Amino acid sequence: MKPDLPTRTRTAGLLLALLSALTLALFWPASGYDFVKLDDDQYICLNPHVLTGLAPDNLRWAFTTIYQNWWLPLLWISYMADTQWFGPEPFGYHLTNILLHTVTAALLFWFLFRSTGSRWRSLFAAACFAIHPLRVESVAWISERKDVLSGLFFCLALLAHVRQAERPSAIRLGLVHLWMLLGLMSKSILVILPPLLLLLDYWPLARAGDPGRRTTWPRWRRLLLEKSGLFVLALVFIALNLHTHHSTLVNRDGTTWLQRLGLIFPNYWDYLAKIAWPAKLSVIYPPRDLVNWPLSLVAVTALVAVTLLLLRHRQKCPYAPVGWLWFLVALGPVIRGIRFDDMLAYADRYTYLPSIGLGIALVWGAGDLISLRPKLKTPVIAAGLALLAAWGIRSRLQLPYWKESFTTFSELIDFAPDHFAANSAYGFALLEKGRVEEALVYFARAAEIKPKNTQAPADYADALLRLGRNDEAIAWLQQALAERDPNCPVLNSLLAFAWLDVGRADLAILPLRKALAHQPRNLGWRIELIRALFETGHEPAAFEEIRSLQGEGYVGIRGFDDLIPHYVNWWSSGEKRHAWNFFQSALRTRPDHLGLLNTAAWLLATDSAPPAPPEEAVRLARRAVNLAPAPHPGLLDTLAAALAATGDIERAQQTARQALALARQGQDPALVARIQARLAVYRAGQPWRE
Repeated sequence: MKPDLPTRTRTAGLLLALLSALTLALFWPASGYDFVKLDDDQYICLNPHVLTGLAPDNLRWAFTTIYQNWWLPLLWISYMADTQWFGPEPFGYHLTNILLHTVTAALLFWFLFRSTGSRWRSLFAAACFAIHPLRVESVAWISERKDVLSGLFFCLALLAHVRQAERPSAIRLGLVHLWMLLGLMSKSILVILPPLLLLLDYWPLARAGDPGRRTTWPRWRRLLLEKSGLFVLALVFIALNLHTHHSTLVNRDGTTWLQRLGLIFPNYWDYLAKIAWPAKLSVIYPPRDLVNWPLSLVAVTALVAVTLLLLRHRQKCPYAPVGWLWFLVALGPVIRGIRFDDMLAYADRYTYLPSIGLGIALVWGAGDLISLRPKLKTPVIAAGLALLAAWGIRSRLQLPYWKESFTTFSELIDFAPDHFAANSAYGFALLEKGRVEEALVYFARAAEIKPKNTQAPADYADALLRLGRNDEAIAWLQQALAERDPNCPVLNSLLAFAWLDVGRADLAILPLRKALAHQPRNLGWRIELIRALFETGHEPAAFEEIRSLQGEGYVGIRGFDDLIPHYVNWWSSGEKRHAWNFFQSALRTRPDHLGLLNTAAWLLATDSAPPAPPEEAVRLARRAVNLAPAPHPGLLDTLAAALAATGDIERAQQTARQALALARQGQDPALVARIQARLAVYRAGQPWRE
């Protein structure tokens, strides 16, 4: 005897809580992970709108801007909300991803239970979705918020559709449209929703009967009409994405539409294989765009054969063709050949919604097998639990690969050593670790893989500049500009930086102007141009640039002296060589500038690995002290730090005491406190470090 509805509902609620707890526990370690510099930097770390939270201007930007080729206002707003509530650290963004996926899995379970009445099958199907190893990328990668956020609205739309099927009304149908629209504003994959709802109308909702019978056609026409607004929404967002993503229209490398068609059918089997055997996972699977026509013919034949076989048995097993067609339809927009770029053949994240259909077909098929052969109940359930346990273990083992950029890209370069993005990304990961010499190898390899690409040689040149190998960087950049793109703004800006670092500001002006011709609002480049103009004696032109900046609302630069804090920031960000080159060049033309002398001396004295010896800090600090019209506590404080950096701790203490006495006379309590703190360090026999 079946339990009554309230009992079944209470049990379903407990199962929902169990599923949520398991999903949350499985992915919780990701809450402590860092950003991964693969889209996370562009989406969040370098996005001032996200980093300043839910301000009105930021909300306006989210709805009015196509950013990174996407119009996804709810995605950006969700990141802004994380910043507002949790701050700019990665924890909040990771936490939201985990919670969104957990809630999506719970809603999927509830939808399946509401539409089929089966608690245990719904639990197994939702668990297959929630813990499968291919979910790791969507949950642990902050930039894939698109999946978990759109998945939430997708499941809300499914539940709204169930209510619409139970008792149709304009309000309930409007809710389906609302959830779809919100989902599309999170990720355009929700264009798949209308045809999937038609599949659900066949099973499990049974709203129209078998479409193979002509008598059901009027009902199917009514269902199509019911979803006409959803189809219009889908078409609008398809058009929008074709507009913002030119790669879907452009045949790269001469690939014809017929060849693209030949890529589609084998790609479906690539996904099926990865879902069935989720080993050797990677964020990038290199594309193989040489069409193997015999393989394509076998692939399409097999897809058609499976589809016809399942359709033939639709009366006995309606869930089978529904689940299979769900997979085929939902994967369609991102299948290789329809989606076309030079980065990847397929992606774990693209299975987020398509895999639900396969899970439904698998679980309901297993349930029917148990019903037909009760003796198989124990082994089938045991096999299902073992499969879920294996997937959970595999997911947990995969999670640490997303801990931070270096672990992610180390795995990537091992998996795809000849892929452009793998070499470029791993080079950046090495740069972050300070392993610049090693990074050069991978940037050079990336430049070799894509001989027309301009970013790879720019990365290589940037690494050379970090190493102080400016002459090599200049030769490399001049060759890259000649062979790839003479007007490339990034290459021209780096060439200008290299000329500035070798003291040739006169040769830096032209490439800076070329770079700014393409990116006139790049503040960093404009400040470098102002510096170059000052260094070459073109002060009227420098002030003209400053007035131009002020006219655009930037008042941080009013004259030469305001360049000093700008290069202090460069130093603090790790670009010590470029900052030091500024101070060296500036001091050649302004040798008596107290601000330059004191700042340069302080930076050298308090850095654990300065680009010049501490004796140079002492020389600069003494010159500043001697040039000052009267003893100055700040200048003496710097000299004390410089002396301590050379190991002359006794004289450092003497000088610091002099600075302390002057600071007390000047009634500057903040400076007094700072000098006292440094004096305590000197007494311990240590230099002051910042």
